[in-house]
Amino acid sequence: MRSRFSRRANKQRPIAHAIVFAALSMLASATAFGAPYRPIKDATVLVTVPKSAASVQSELRRSQNQLAAHPDDLPAALELARLAIRDGRANADPRRYGQAQAALGSWWSDPNAPMEVRVLRAIIRQSLHDFTGAEADLNAILTADPKNGQARLIRAFIRQTIGELAAAKEDCRSLPPSVGLTAAAVCLLRAEALTGSSEKALQRLNQVLMIDGRAEPQVRRWAQAVAAEMAMMLGQSEAADRSFAEATGDGSGDIPTLVAMADHFLDTGRPQEVLTLLADRSEADIVYLRLAIAGKALNDPRTAHWMTLLDERFAAASASGVQLHLREEARFELEVKDNASAALQLSLANWRVQKEPGDARLVLQAALAAHQPVAAHEVLDFIENMGLVDMRIEPLKDKIKTERS
Repeated sequence: MRSRFSRRANKQRPIAHAIVFAALSMLASATAFGAPYRPIKDATVLVTVPKSAASVQSELRRSQNQLAAHPDDLPAALELARLAIRDGRANADPRRYGQAQAALGSWWSDPNAPMEVRVLRAIIRQSLHDFTGAEADLNAILTADPKNGQARLIRAFIRQTIGELAAAKEDCRSLPPSVGLTAAAVCLLRAEALTGSSEKALQRLNQVLMIDGRAEPQVRRWAQAVAAEMAMMLGQSEAADRSFAEATGDGSGDIPTLVAMADHFLDTGRPQEVLTLLADRSEADIVYLRLAIAGKALNDPRTAHWMTLLDERFAAASASGVQLHLREEARFELEVKDNASAALQLSLANWRVQKEPGDARLVLQAALAAHQPVAAHEVLDFIENMGLVDMRIEPLKDKIKTERS
């Protein structure tokens, strides 16, 4: 592993506006917006130095006023879109993606829009779960410029999110040196972990983190969060704790990373730590869901309030046709409201959109709770075909197979 990636290190130079998202999902593979997908450089989608909400609002207002005065000013539109995406990513606020789309309105429907617009358009579409639209933009970019590292990196993580892991690996192996050692390693090693090699992938990622002294802080935090995800797959709780501590040190953790950490605490029987970790951090749905799950476990009197808020928000999203939080709504029905039937239908609808380990696990949990093991057959087939090994999923697989036989 050292030799494979070390050849790139001396040539490394950060890509302006490169993106590694993210859920994943990121780690957020455990959170609401799909695969881990983070920025590498410049004013992109992740806050390098935490800013106050007032400071962010001030920046957004300034950019909005500038664009309103000059609607055809492409640099102003790009700046506003990047600011909105960055804040939406850091705070798990999907409304910001609508603002970013509005900023690019003059170019949004143009198939020949400038490259910067098409990259941001792909990010926005991915964030809104329009994976087909995002890939169309990225395919066009890569046809014109096969060495466009940011487009290839984004496409690789979209492919990880939707379960096209062989294609994702191909993209990761084709990344140009400009992406950087750590980002390229995370891309490939996460795909390897999702196809049954999580132990070797984690070892190699830790090696890269030790040898790559040129990775920027936000890239290292992203890599540590992915390492935590791999450790959770392996059932290595203490290793996950250490990696999450690195990823969220000095208060730099964004909301999706903190939520992934909260899920780890829930999995390891530490609901009180969830309430401490997420207290007053955000009003995002994904935060309230973890608070409600932890609060229910602890009989916290605030749980009823969190449940009411989530009920109202999910109902409003459903009424407006928005389906960004199907995984979260399914977990809410299953773990907070004990409505297994509703959770199963929502988790299956979510599975049609994205196929991360967290999505697979949720279908299995809901199918068992609803006493409908046959409903999980497609997910079981996918897990077997991909070779996924996840200690959080293995007992569920065994139980499903037992109940089906």
